[in-house]
Amino acid sequence: MAAGIEVAGINADTVESNRRWSERLKIPFPLLSDPERTAAAAFGGLRRIALGDWSVEFFRRRTVLADRLGVVAAVWDKVHIRGHAAEVLMAARALARITAAGQGEATKPRP
Repeated sequence: MAAGIEVAGINADTVESNRRWSERLKIPFPLLSDPERTAAAAFGGLRRIALGDWSVEFFRRRTVLADRLGVVAAVWDKVHIRGHAAEVLMAARALARITAAGQGEATKPRP
């Protein structure tokens, strides 16, 4: 956990499949299983494409930054590998500063 950030990936694969992927690729964060796509739908992470009478559903690659209470502070819909982690880290540090400042004000005695 750097800069107070917890990282997790989420997909529709099974827990066992995610475990194998994590071990194989040495992924340094947990991969969460969402086979019912409940979390993906809640975060707007699903994309449906209609093909005639068929409909195909995909997970969208996106990053969601939330504070400790789960309030979404930022969303990146177009994730480009180069520079993305640095951009998210910068936003997370800014969120941490804002959160810390807000907590400091909340604990000050009021006149």
